[in-house]
Amino acid sequence: MSEPIMQVVDLKKTYPVPARHLGERARELRAVDGVSFSIPKGGIFGVVGESGCGKSSLGRCLLRMEEITGGSLLFQGEDITKLSGNALLELRRHMQMIFQNPYGSFNPKQKIGSALHEVAKVHKIPRGAAQEKITHLLSEINLPQDTLNRIPSEMSGGQLQRLAIARALLLTPDFIVADEPVSALDVSVQAQILNLLMDLREKFSLTMLFISHEMTVVRHLCDEVAVMYLGTVVEQAETEELFRNLLHPYTQALMSAIPNIDPDRKMERVILQGDLPSAIDVPLGCPFAPRCIYCTEQCRAEKPILREVAPGHHVACHLIGEAGA
Repeated sequence: MSEPIMQVVDLKKTYPVPARHLGERARELRAVDGVSFSIPKGGIFGVVGESGCGKSSLGRCLLRMEEITGGSLLFQGEDITKLSGNALLELRRHMQMIFQNPYGSFNPKQKIGSALHEVAKVHKIPRGAAQEKITHLLSEINLPQDTLNRIPSEMSGGQLQRLAIARALLLTPDFIVADEPVSALDVSVQAQILNLLMDLREKFSLTMLFISHEMTVVRHLCDEVAVMYLGTVVEQAETEELFRNLLHPYTQALMSAIPNIDPDRKMERVILQGDLPSAIDVPLGCPFAPRCIYCTEQCRAEKPILREVAPGHHVACHLIGEAGA
């Protein structure tokens, strides 16, 4: 295993919540609550969970787009937790993001060529070198050169997301955060973008944090997967191990929601009761306890820690013993 590009240690991100009335105690929303993992060079680490579980906040913290409340980030062995100013700008050359909505990530009045050259200008890349790189990247994402003279409204969602990927690669970054990059696209286009990412991974040795709410997508693309719930990781393992041995009740529920096209393969649908609890008023014990059909008094009173129950397989659940028993 190669040295990690990104190391996340007990990362926390909270947001202050305004008081609803005079004299109310200060409150905070715990978006990310003690998350730790590492991503090796060339690896794709998947983060999956329902909307509101903290996936996007985690990704933005890794790129230092958000101030970190606690814990630390090490990028290529350097602590970047408190970088600011010019040091943070220099870091941007090595870390890029692919956003969820391709239409919202481009200026609707700006030509595509101008938008790509603007990235190069900010980071002081000579125009000639930038044009050469842009021409090469358009070829890699299978779009014609006259794309540069178009505006976003003349492009489809799939084409714009290809361009967003090219923009992220323009600076030859060492690390990319892809925040649900296919969820806003049609299913057929999703497959094309995922296959493109897999091809580019091989060509450019991409290291990536891939955020999604779909289990099938992370299974297709990622080497390792962390399942997030209410700001915490409840299960984490290498992809094949995770899908071969689903241990946490929440992971099982997510997997059961996937439509089954094999009539010979029966999987009981797990229906979660209630809504995702508030990240402001997190339950005292296990955050999943209010929705878990296996909940015990221990679950309601004591928060489980994320522990290794099998080689490389970590679960935060009181009911799971060693070796997944």
